[in-house]
Amino acid sequence: MTHSKEQQLAELKRHFGRRVMDQARLVINAWQSLDDVLWNPAWHAEFVQHCAKLHKLAGRYESERVQGPIGRLVGLLEQTEGRKPPSSNVIEQISDNIRLLADGCSRRNDDHDGSLTIAGRKPVYICFEDTAQATSLAEQLNFFGIPAQVISDQKDLDRAMHHRLPAALIVGVEFDGDGVAAVKTVQANLTKPAPVFFQSLEEPDIHLRLAATRANGVYFQEGQLDIGLLVKHLSNIYNFRSEKPFRVLVVDDSKAQAMSVERTLNGAGMVTQAVTEPMTVLSVMQTFQPDAVLMDMYMPGCTGIELAQVIRQQQRYDTVPIVYLSAEQDLDKQMDAMGQGGDDFLTKPAAKEVLITTVRNRCLRNRGLKDQMIRDSLTGLLDHINTLGALNEAIQAAREQHQPLCFAMIDIDHFKDVNDTYGHAVGDRVIRSLALYLRQRFRMSDSIGRYGGEEFALVLPDTTIDIAEQLLNEVCHGFSQIQHEAGGEMIHVSFSAGVASMYSDQEDASTLSRAADEALYVAKRNGRARVCVYGRDD
Repeated sequence: MTHSKEQQLAELKRHFGRRVMDQARLVINAWQSLDDVLWNPAWHAEFVQHCAKLHKLAGRYESERVQGPIGRLVGLLEQTEGRKPPSSNVIEQISDNIRLLADGCSRRNDDHDGSLTIAGRKPVYICFEDTAQATSLAEQLNFFGIPAQVISDQKDLDRAMHHRLPAALIVGVEFDGDGVAAVKTVQANLTKPAPVFFQSLEEPDIHLRLAATRANGVYFQEGQLDIGLLVKHLSNIYNFRSEKPFRVLVVDDSKAQAMSVERTLNGAGMVTQAVTEPMTVLSVMQTFQPDAVLMDMYMPGCTGIELAQVIRQQQRYDTVPIVYLSAEQDLDKQMDAMGQGGDDFLTKPAAKEVLITTVRNRCLRNRGLKDQMIRDSLTGLLDHINTLGALNEAIQAAREQHQPLCFAMIDIDHFKDVNDTYGHAVGDRVIRSLALYLRQRFRMSDSIGRYGGEEFALVLPDTTIDIAEQLLNEVCHGFSQIQHEAGGEMIHVSFSAGVASMYSDQEDASTLSRAADEALYVAKRNGRARVCVYGRDD
């Protein structure tokens, strides 16, 4: 085969790869939109269509990481209809496969080129008076997997908005004379304006801040842009990771009432379990592990208030919100119930939107509290203890499923010099930036932790040592290109990494972490800013 033929085939493969990623994002975005639109015939038809198209594309492209989950999704959707939501079991299976699909899209393999990690994402438009500054920012965002396009003036912005709506706009207030006015003009007739991140080199007054807010400004930074904070906000907009569905326990002695509530919550993509025998609640909670409990006040055998107090006696359920759903109209009794173990009170019959919003907000808060208990406060990554816990769980799963597993340790190079030269605030910013970068570059099924100080750890299930080395080399190179603001100047920081693979059932967390640590030591000894594999590099 001639060289040009090989190039043509490679380009064709990349083209199909991009189409697969684009379509996969449509599937994932459609599932995530269920929060807002609820299960209905129009949404269902569109979701089925997106899945069928992806199934066809994945078959042509022979994308193994996509073919499995999308094939199962198509099969599951054949069991559903648009007029009513499926059971909790089906919702959970759909959600599991959506997460596998998201993992497949966020982990590139040997056949992909790096651009596929951001293919299909709407771009961010950067509108600065200083085009050199805009170009530099675009390059930095691309390192984080965020596609960005530099806009030169108002006419260029009009053309870009007409061609494709962005995920967000980053706008300097001085852009083309008046950045706020420019953005307000182009978004005036949009049904859903894009969020805008404004920047001002000087401190803005309240009039400018108010004008920015009215132009759909969601973030306003004065002075030098903090790339880390900007990426954090933009990551929330893209939100390509698919979280597990909320789990809600419905406690009501009326089976008909419980089923009605379940249907409503299932329609919003939540997983439910109904309990009509109050005395079985504790055993069900132990197996179901709910994010929230929805409970009637008046039931045979015990009242909802008594049951809430029994639940609160157990420390492990301290953070689980209890929402009363009852026909009780007496405000004093409602307040009394909330003062004795309850968190909220809804009066039957509650409007669907009120019920869904209340339960969702309570579930979000509960998960947030749980996250705070297991995560490092500076980075939001798993703390040391829970990183080791994740490693132990991954080792057990790898043994049971006969899959490869890798563990990596990362250490920021010359971090003490960064702290001594620029101060601990800059050091913290570098740590947060690396944490964000790792979260952007690895899958949801990969566990990322802050091991301590400037040291990080990665648990990579179903990953061979060659793929782990390749991924870490890419991340190592990419992070070294990122600029960090430090007292008015921009600096570059690198890291070293050591990675080890589990080769036998006899290996445990201690063995694997010690091997990765030894490989990290070799990387440091050999000059830093590199990745070393245990047993291969010395």
